[in-house]
Amino acid sequence: MIAQRKETMIILNGHHKNLNKLVFIFIFILIFSSNAEVVKIAPLINLDEIEPSYDEEIILNDDENEFTEIKEKDSDSNDGNANMAKISILNKITTNVDTLKLPLKENFIYQELKIYPIDCHLSGPYEKTEVGIYLNIHHKDSKEKIFNGWMLKSLPSISSMEHPIYDIWVEDCF
Repeated sequence: MIAQRKETMIILNGHHKNLNKLVFIFIFILIFSSNAEVVKIAPLINLDEIEPSYDEEIILNDDENEFTEIKEKDSDSNDGNANMAKISILNKITTNVDTLKLPLKENFIYQELKIYPIDCHLSGPYEKTEVGIYLNIHHKDSKEKIFNGWMLKSLPSISSMEHPIYDIWVEDCF
């Protein structure tokens, strides 16, 4: 004689459902809903209250038509190793890309731009590889400041210069 296994069946809306499956699903939902992580929200930061971590004020001397340093802060980020900055400049009209090696804390005129590289940062050997250059960029004729801050090689879109003709990105420090 063949033994038959009897399972408890319930009828819902005309469909047969296995009671064991329903119990398992119910327990599964209870277990995973109780272990859900609570998302914590960090407080908002008011960017107007944050002072820049590194800034050097530069003015344009009309007599000499070049930049003059007013205040200088020493940076230990490169430990004196990097004294040259390598950047690339794209002319969006002609599509020419020029790669320039610029000495730090010296002015450089490139077509309509006056570029003043202040500092270079190379990440340490045990850190994620990162190259950053702190730049001041002015328009040559109008003397308007176009860009002031750090440009990072790995994140060019975060610290980009807004200019209709030129696009600048970081290559290296040496």
